[in-house]
Amino acid sequence: MKKLIVLLCLFSLLFCGCAAQINKTMASWQGSHFNNLIASWGPPDQVFSDGRDGRILIYVKHKQWTTPGKSKTYSQGWITGWDDFVWGTGTERIVYTPPQTYQWKTYRMFWIDEDGYIYRWAWRGF
Repeated sequence: MKKLIVLLCLFSLLFCGCAAQINKTMASWQGSHFNNLIASWGPPDQVFSDGRDGRILIYVKHKQWTTPGKSKTYSQGWITGWDDFVWGTGTERIVYTPPQTYQWKTYRMFWIDEDGYIYRWAWRGF
């Protein structure tokens, strides 16, 4: 139970730290001209109207993470005997867990006003 609590606390700290960094990065673009964003990040993956003579630029990134494969050996044995004679039997089993790959998309969105300046931003996914 203590291990679970420690892992949850570490995950929370990591999550908050990552979110804070993304917020800081995104907020740094507010008030900038969209040409500067494109010069730094490249062309957006999608562009939509914001409904007010402006645009919404969307950057999509495909990410993945692969866990390493691992194996674990389980042994079980019995020893019996009397006097000076001992004999035993046992079994051994190896369980292999193959690598697992997880994939997801991240979205970074910027709202651009009619003059070309970023007035709002949002993000989803790490």
